[in-house]
Amino acid sequence: MLKRLIASLFNYLDRRSRAVEKREERPSDSVAPVKAPTAAGAPPLPTEPPGNRPEGIADRSVLCREVVLDREQRVIGYEFMLRGSVRDRVLGQSQRILLHAYNAVVIQNLLQFSIHQRLGHRLSFITVLDSFLANPLIGQLPGSGVALTVTFMNDAEHRVPDALVERVRELKKLGFKFGLEQSLEGMGFETLAPLADYLIFRTARHNPADLKKRVEQCGRYYPTAQLVARDVESLDDLELCRKLGFALFQGPFVTRREDWSGNQAQPGTLQVCDLLNHLRRDAETVDLAQLLKQDAVLSYRLLRYINSAAFGRRQTIASIEQALVFMGRQKMYRWLTLLLLGSVQNSLRGNALQENALARGRFMELIGENAFAEAERDSLFVTGLFSMLDLVLQLPLPEALKPLRLPEAIRAALLRDAGPYASFLDLAVACESSDQDRIEAAAERCGVGIGEVNAKYFEALAWVQAIEGQDSGLAFS
Repeated sequence: MLKRLIASLFNYLDRRSRAVEKREERPSDSVAPVKAPTAAGAPPLPTEPPGNRPEGIADRSVLCREVVLDREQRVIGYEFMLRGSVRDRVLGQSQRILLHAYNAVVIQNLLQFSIHQRLGHRLSFITVLDSFLANPLIGQLPGSGVALTVTFMNDAEHRVPDALVERVRELKKLGFKFGLEQSLEGMGFETLAPLADYLIFRTARHNPADLKKRVEQCGRYYPTAQLVARDVESLDDLELCRKLGFALFQGPFVTRREDWSGNQAQPGTLQVCDLLNHLRRDAETVDLAQLLKQDAVLSYRLLRYINSAAFGRRQTIASIEQALVFMGRQKMYRWLTLLLLGSVQNSLRGNALQENALARGRFMELIGENAFAEAERDSLFVTGLFSMLDLVLQLPLPEALKPLRLPEAIRAALLRDAGPYASFLDLAVACESSDQDRIEAAAERCGVGIGEVNAKYFEALAWVQAIEGQDSGLAFS
């Protein structure tokens, strides 16, 4: 629930204000594989001559995530992969040794940053080559919470070895989920599809009629498998896939911007913006209380929140003035900011947008630790958060920001790609794209290395998971 998210966030801010956060001790950069059990007769992992390894792939690659949503648009997991130029360079080689190296780097990154421990109930989707299932690195993954999507390299038409089928069965017994790229043709797919928990469609490759036909075939032959729509481009495409019966969705639709030039801000949004502006001007408590009292719903939310179990108060706070004094201005500002994000809770992509905005803000805050004082790092957090305000409010960004009297440094970064925060925002946005060159250039401008980008990126993601709470479900629902 949103109120639990806010409570967790405020508790974190209190701890941070009392002491400097201790940095987590980083794991070793190299992961030593342990021997994992393999099926009898499983194909051995090819030896990788040093000359065939992608040069610098582990040092230069940024691991990315793409959110996976269910039919209610709740975030249920992420697909992890390497960023664009590195991925394209390796996959374009079409050599099994290089593809094995690519798979290994993805899994080594996940192990290095303990992502499987940080995601809680979320799933990790990892795409691997069929022969990579015999790799000892697979044995280091936890099983539960991991979905392995298997692809074939030019041999899906041939008979699948019995050892591969046994390996899939063995991994499923260990708790792994198993996915297949959908093709409805080829002996490899037909042999393994009955074992699949997920069948993945690259929806952009099919027209609606063909997609409908293939979905119906999968439903008839493999009724227990959930259908996953990848590469969903737009909200219209999302609606089509939902109607066709897909269970899970991922793709550019989550952050796609549309023409919102005719839209106007809702009265409730303007009221929250007005309160934020008064807080920044250090308005008197009595004036803030008077503004709050003009919105019965907002007043109710504040009193309900301040009297919730999260604060552990024995005496009930009954007045707006008391609530403002007890909460304090910084917490009040954060609470109102999160309410702006909460305005899309029931939209098709609201949960993903809000989680992404929080992760972006936190990443900027972390990556700016050595460049800014703590007070300015709070402005970095706000910059990242508000960089998605147009998507949240479905307004052009200048219009969405107009009611907010933000400091010039924040406005310059958001509207003109200028000022002290611009490079940090560019790095945060680049880490959500597939442009490795842009990531490297932005990281250099921020004075950080790719290894630190990876570490802070996953630390920000883990932070979002942590403040949502282990037992609260999705904080934005």
